[in-house]
Amino acid sequence: LSLDAEALFAQLRDGVRPLLAPETRLVGVWSGGAWLAQRLQADLGRPGAAGTVSSRMHRDDFGERGLAAGADATALPFEVDGADILLLDDVLY
Repeated sequence: LSLDAEALFAQLRDGVRPLLAPETRLVGVWSGGAWLAQRLQADLGRPGAAGTVSSRMHRDDFGERGLAAGADATALPFEVDGADILLLDDVLY
């Protein structure tokens, strides 16, 4: 099995492009989707900055793990009320 990260990213970019309206905001999940959102924001020439959302408080195992210390934080540099948001993560299933 040989995977080409740049080719996979190009497929993602090409697949995302038709989903985006001019007002759509890109938001990446901190642990892996944040860099995807940032790169897509730049590669697609979208204005402004992509957002980042932490999943620490929204995990299904929160009761078992508790709140772990970390630098991941939610940063949404735009109004989210009524916004069209595309949430990105790096999980492949």
